[in-house]
Amino acid sequence: MSFLAILGIPENMPLKMAEEMLRGINDLIGELGTTTITGGHTIINPWPLVGGVASGIAHPDQIVTHKDAQPGDIIILTKPLGTQPAMAVYRGLRDAAVAEQILGLVSRKEAEEMVEKGIKLMTTSNKPVAEAMRIVKPHASTDITGFGLLGHTQGIAESSKVNITIHTLPIIKGTLQISDLFGYGLQSGESAETAGGMILFVPSDLKENLEHELDRRSVAHYEIGKTSKGSGKVDFSKAEILEV
Repeated sequence: MSFLAILGIPENMPLKMAEEMLRGINDLIGELGTTTITGGHTIINPWPLVGGVASGIAHPDQIVTHKDAQPGDIIILTKPLGTQPAMAVYRGLRDAAVAEQILGLVSRKEAEEMVEKGIKLMTTSNKPVAEAMRIVKPHASTDITGFGLLGHTQGIAESSKVNITIHTLPIIKGTLQISDLFGYGLQSGESAETAGGMILFVPSDLKENLEHELDRRSVAHYEIGKTSKGSGKVDFSKAEILEV
């Protein structure tokens, strides 16, 4: 695999700091088993920015797309939702007026734990999930990111021509109140996620096998719904909240 990096640095930022940012991302991708940085772009930016993309080659039989979910599939999610409201708390605690609103809903301890959980989730790689998927291949999968759970499940439902019923919403503890405060729509699956978990559509007879492979790799997982014959509808109306 190769990795192309993007680095954004303010004009007044010391060059040594930029070098350490690249060293950090190089160390991370090394831990994940890819090659060193092979290229990329550097830009002048008002604030520090670092990221990139890894690319590689896989056999077609190993590729899982978002368009092959089947009626009767069990839906598994590997990270709880709520990074958008959690990060709103991170920013809001630095503004006295916003912090007052937040702390009217949750305690400071709960707010800080929410932020810590969100950061831990965002910095946890989905690589172990991919390893489990190579052993027990689901019908369909994607990561939950900017379109939120609703957007990504809607895409799978429409592409696979199935209906999806979500019965459980695992969320970071306390984020529902914050979502309601800022109007993010966490309960309806609209809240955006950053570096969210994988959503896996697996036939019922392989569910336990897949969960076993996830457990072996210490990957949290939650059964959140099921599929049925249909034309691309997604139903959140009876979803129960599970705070974790």
